[in-house]
Amino acid sequence: MERPQGVANMKQANFDIDLVRAFVAVSETRSFTKAAEVLHRTQSAVSMKIKRLEDQIGLKLLERDTTTVSLTSAGERALTISYELIRVHEDALRSLSEAARTRRVMVATSETYALSLLPGALASISRAIPDIEMEIQCGHSWRMLDSMERDAADLVVATYYPKRSDGELLARDRLLWVCAKDFEMAADEPVPLALFPEGCVYRRSALAALQRARRPMRIAFSSPHHEGLMAAVASGVAATVMIESAIPASMRILTPAEGFPELPPVDIMLYQRSTMSGDDLVRDVANAIRTHFDQRRSFTNARRFCPSLEAPCSIPAPSLSLAEVFSCASCANTWPMAQCNPQNSL
Repeated sequence: MERPQGVANMKQANFDIDLVRAFVAVSETRSFTKAAEVLHRTQSAVSMKIKRLEDQIGLKLLERDTTTVSLTSAGERALTISYELIRVHEDALRSLSEAARTRRVMVATSETYALSLLPGALASISRAIPDIEMEIQCGHSWRMLDSMERDAADLVVATYYPKRSDGELLARDRLLWVCAKDFEMAADEPVPLALFPEGCVYRRSALAALQRARRPMRIAFSSPHHEGLMAAVASGVAATVMIESAIPASMRILTPAEGFPELPPVDIMLYQRSTMSGDDLVRDVANAIRTHFDQRRSFTNARRFCPSLEAPCSIPAPSLSLAEVFSCASCANTWPMAQCNPQNSL
């Protein structure tokens, strides 16, 4: 890179910001004595700082005699630059300080889970750990878990993966057949499917269920991305399988009465990178994720007892062992989280 004009004639040096501050103090007070008081230094120390600065840049910045101090023309230009140097220096220190305080965790999950399950969990994390920086990586569950240690994902929220035994169950969701509301097909026609690529648990479950039911099928669309499958299904010419939590209002569920066999439930797991097992921040994030799924499960179970239940809330409940309950405005029932059975969760 070419140097700016004039740099070649300057002595190579790194600016000491203390020297610049001393120069600004003398320039503003027009007195070495007053500048020394402002900087809490001796007058001789301030004089030495000014001399060192002038030696570094090779220019005389101040005219001084026994009674007055004034700026040279070079000093006037240098004063403007000095203010900018001090500002940049302080901004840099502030940014570095903020970066040092920011705590970072990488969470990996599938696109489907990121859209349907993670937003609430991220809100819980942000409330519990306000200064955290979250990096969210999206991909296929099996690929993320295979490369978890290499890609440095601290936590992975993924479908149960048989190759790993270290996962922790967060939730169990129903896997359902879905299609566009205007989807139609003849009873003897092979089911046109839109599925993720080979390796996906959903794909294996769908194909195995249709084979057991001896229902003809064909792969009409394949996409590695959730949005790609949604586009194919929205076109009205293909069906897919999806966890119940991810089904949008624009789609309908295909039932066994329509020839679509029941599918096994999906276990949603939390996996942690082995090298981060003792990290307090990762532990706090994992706890916030667990808390979110516990509350979500409680709300889901409460709705089984009271279909009118629409939203969770926290209200005082002195007679309950837990103050966190769900309240139904329609029937005035409250459902304590303690009564919910995790084994029945969706």
